[in-house]
Amino acid sequence: MNPWTLRALDVLVALLLVGGIALIWRSLATRHLSFAARVAQGRVSEEAPPQLARWARRAWASALDSLGSTSESVARRLALAGMAPEVGLFRLRQAAAGIAGLILSCLALTARPASSLRASLIPLCACALVGTLIGLTGTDRALTLRARRRQRAIDAAVPDCAELLALAVAAGESIPAAIERVAGCAGGPLGAELVLTAGHIRNGMPSVRALAQLDERTDSPALTRLARTLTTAIERGSPLASVLHDQARDQRERSLAALMEEGGRREIAMLLPVVFLILPVTVLFALYPGLIALDFAP
Repeated sequence: MNPWTLRALDVLVALLLVGGIALIWRSLATRHLSFAARVAQGRVSEEAPPQLARWARRAWASALDSLGSTSESVARRLALAGMAPEVGLFRLRQAAAGIAGLILSCLALTARPASSLRASLIPLCACALVGTLIGLTGTDRALTLRARRRQRAIDAAVPDCAELLALAVAAGESIPAAIERVAGCAGGPLGAELVLTAGHIRNGMPSVRALAQLDERTDSPALTRLARTLTTAIERGSPLASVLHDQARDQRERSLAALMEEGGRREIAMLLPVVFLILPVTVLFALYPGLIALDFAP
């Protein structure tokens, strides 16, 4: 076996061993705390932390927020993606992705011939660090993309849902009954959210509170306007059918404007392959016969 492969496996086993020992030590240390120590952990310290410590804490929190890796951010994106808000399970998946990136990067580096590598562990450590960061940030980025995709699907389904609610209310049904009826026939992420809201209302939760929770679980401006419109109608008894029809029409107009704006951006992006790929090849085909004729001319 390649000596660099053996060295990489030794480093990997050592890292895993150190991490396992640290986890076991931490669990044992927190398990045998006395009652006074546990109470002391919950007390607020009256001593203000040093200014440098406060600055370092703020900098670390801002860095985590920019990377999207804080527990609050992960819990929020899990809720937006329609997944169970289990931050610990997501951290386990993130750690597994980081370990997989570490192993793959080490294997990719050790697959090279030994003569091309320096007699040091610097390239191996750098490659392992890059692979681990790719695994950690890739999992976080995938969660963000999934949450955004689900919110776009909710935005696209809100106008149809508003039309169905308007028809149900115009037919004489109450708002909770209309929500339950629309939740039964709607599909996709919005249908799942409405089913959950209808279940809360059926279990005795006030309709206003259930709609407020529907607004909190999503990040869709269109659904926020719909939930607030329904809440206003419940609290004040205002007419709802015409308002829902107008809201659905406005949302379709906003969707059309967003589609036209996206088409304009994609049109500019489509010019890049035309200018840098198709046009040079066309010019080359047009000039090549003349250049060949000039080369062979006496």
